[in-house]
Amino acid sequence: REAIFWHYPNFAFHRDNRLGSAVRMGDYKLLEFFEDNAVELYNLREDLGERNNLAGKDPDRVTAMRKRLHRWRQECGANMPRPRK
Repeated sequence: REAIFWHYPNFAFHRDNRLGSAVRMGDYKLLEFFEDNAVELYNLREDLGERNNLAGKDPDRVTAMRKRLHRWRQECGANMPRPRK
């Protein structure tokens, strides 16, 4: 499988919910958050608990995975979040 995707465009019932999407490609998982446009990148083989964000250390991988995530959202017509009132 080339990639696995997640998409969370809605607020949950708890306050800590962050809206975003994620993609896993091989050993790496990229998370993109909608409200602040932040990204996180983890090597799940070495860091299953997602404690060491590699986004600042591997910008080329971030760019490639983010492009793939955006393309997937377009292809499947993913609903995007509405701003909070």
